[in-house]
Amino acid sequence: MVSTITNDGAQSVAARVDRWLTPSPQQAKVEKAHKSGPTNKENPLSKELPVRSENEIFSDLEALCKQDGFSHAIAALCFRDNFFGIKKEITGKQIADRRSFERLIRTEISTLIGCLAKHPISIELPEPAILQAMCDHAERLLNEIHGAMIADAYKDFSKDINPLTTGEAIREAVFYATESAYSFQYRDFSPTRYKNDDAWISEKFGFNSQEASILLRTILDFQSEKAMIHLESLRSVSPDKWTMLPAFMFTLDEMVEHSKLSGAVVKCFLDAFSTESSGGNPAFVDINSFNETNAKPIIETNGSYLLFQFVSLAEAVYEAPFFWMLQDATYRNTASTNRGAFTEQFTFDAMRRIFGDDHVFQNIDLYDGKSKVGEVDVLVSYGEYALVCQAKSQKLTLEARRGNLPKIQDDFQKAIQKAYDQSVDCGSAILSGKVELRDSTGTPLLIPRPQHIFPITVLSDHFPALSVQARQFLKLKSTKQVHNPLCTDVFTLDVISELMPSPIRALAYLERRSNYYERIMTTNELGLFGYFLKFNLWLDNDTDLLNLDDSLSADVDAAMLVRREGMPGKSTPEGLLTKYQGSFIYGIVDEIERDPNALCVELGLTLLEFSGDAIENIGTLVRRMCADTKRTGKQHDLTLPIENRSSGLTFHCNFLPTNHARQQLRDHMRKRKYSQKASSWIGLVLEPGTAKVRFGEYVRAPHVFDYALEGIVASAPPLTKTQDILRSPFAKRSVGRNGPCPCGSGKKHKRCCGMN
Repeated sequence: MVSTITNDGAQSVAARVDRWLTPSPQQAKVEKAHKSGPTNKENPLSKELPVRSENEIFSDLEALCKQDGFSHAIAALCFRDNFFGIKKEITGKQIADRRSFERLIRTEISTLIGCLAKHPISIELPEPAILQAMCDHAERLLNEIHGAMIADAYKDFSKDINPLTTGEAIREAVFYATESAYSFQYRDFSPTRYKNDDAWISEKFGFNSQEASILLRTILDFQSEKAMIHLESLRSVSPDKWTMLPAFMFTLDEMVEHSKLSGAVVKCFLDAFSTESSGGNPAFVDINSFNETNAKPIIETNGSYLLFQFVSLAEAVYEAPFFWMLQDATYRNTASTNRGAFTEQFTFDAMRRIFGDDHVFQNIDLYDGKSKVGEVDVLVSYGEYALVCQAKSQKLTLEARRGNLPKIQDDFQKAIQKAYDQSVDCGSAILSGKVELRDSTGTPLLIPRPQHIFPITVLSDHFPALSVQARQFLKLKSTKQVHNPLCTDVFTLDVISELMPSPIRALAYLERRSNYYERIMTTNELGLFGYFLKFNLWLDNDTDLLNLDDSLSADVDAAMLVRREGMPGKSTPEGLLTKYQGSFIYGIVDEIERDPNALCVELGLTLLEFSGDAIENIGTLVRRMCADTKRTGKQHDLTLPIENRSSGLTFHCNFLPTNHARQQLRDHMRKRKYSQKASSWIGLVLEPGTAKVRFGEYVRAPHVFDYALEGIVASAPPLTKTQDILRSPFAKRSVGRNGPCPCGSGKKHKRCCGMN
């Protein structure tokens, strides 16, 4: 944006610029106080800071938005904060760099659009300096609103009070919450969500969900292409005529031409999602009141259509039809039934993508004799683990968004707590082994009796700050066998099933997330998932609390754009899914997913406990051990205690017959399990030379005193540290630089272990 003045009316323009650039005395005090830092060490938002009321600030914001040409300021801010170019490929770093505190988020821009739509919209282009001043002043007022929200949320802050116990704090978290869905998810899920309602929608509104999806894609492609063409055209335009507003405008004829749909269908769609350009948003009187431009993001003006934020339209297409149907008393119940069926079916399909058709079941009833005692929407049975999923369609109501604490808690109770309680109750009943499971036809369902239950709640709509509210309000019923829950929505579940269709890795994520439930703070589940994919989500005992930034989902965002929108780039985030592919450990994990018995699943989860260095070191040790056994004929073993799981892992490599090798392995495991006071132990016998798994054993039993074993383990040598094993005699066998590496990798020594 150009802020210099070159025309002859410099004096008059300068006077008008001063009006926007000069803050009021009260606002100046606020900015000065915030820039100078906190005045109270215990309370970073001291009551002594001068803060105007939200109503005062909102009034100023509305006055600014109704000025002639403010639509150009919104266009400039939208283009700056919502568009970015890529050179060769899209990367997570590009996305993370866009998430600065200076960038306006969607709710803030929607506030500007809502204020703009309350009055007749002028598209007259103001002078460059006026335009820049409008942008600056809008950002200043939005920042002041955030400051007022924070001051209100933490006005009673003290070290003895959890600040998130107030409705004001939840209101702030909800308004500034990270998006839970991508625009392409709204677009692509809508036809599935409303396929059973299309007859009603088409009759009442003149288009169906598939046509709406086509128009969403058309508008996005059209605006993206138009933005690039318009930006290039500015090279030949005088700077005082620069504006990005045309990039956000389109006509009915343009949409008909590009979508290939009939004019009647396109017109009906645009009418359904358009706000009147003059006085079309009268209910928007404060920051949390109903903003019609969220439900109808398109603004009709002077025969054209104006759409500033595409994602708002995509969300409206996904959510609005249900509220239309609720107004029809004769169709209301059918709409609610279809909505619930969509959430259940989506959860079922996502879980099948991860665990396979043979391990996922839908609408399972629990019977105690002839009495039905529970119902599971989606049940996953995999080894000794079961996922009990309950689907809900409750949204966060407008009154809750306004900070009404009883209403916030009521919405949470209906959306999350109720589903969680049902999941735990059903999971506990299945654990007891006293109930019979039957499918929707009444046929008994026979599954292995689980030893671990993961409760999962799935919502069909965006529930802002879900992770924050779950941490604050959810009343847990966790036990040793019923783990801490995953509270999520269809959008996050879609991402997990897309990027990690691996049963063992999915269970590892759920298990790790459950173990660290009280030690992790996040506002967005995708940030936590991104951290897991990058670093394997392992915390040492010295870490009391890990606060995860939303930018950790950037690599996930980039990968999803590559997969779903066809952008150039990496389709799999770097880290857990890429770094160790082909390693000894991950080779075993990939192999055992084909046979989800108790040993295999426990082995897979145990192997995924290891850090990156451990994965590499264990692979090196095992290859050397098997190579040395093949060369000398001597048996070698490697034992690794796993404290987090109260377990351990032993590798044996020998030429013994299977029966003899199995008994020797079990004896070794029994002694090591006793010496470590562990509750379980896993053992594998490997093939000399190739390091392929011949067979495995799994011992599980509570630790109890044993007089005979006590004497045996007392004289046993202690476990050797990994680094010491790496320097052991068989590891240090002399070999030439150009000779084959003794680890058995097949590479030259200088290209393998000799590099270290």
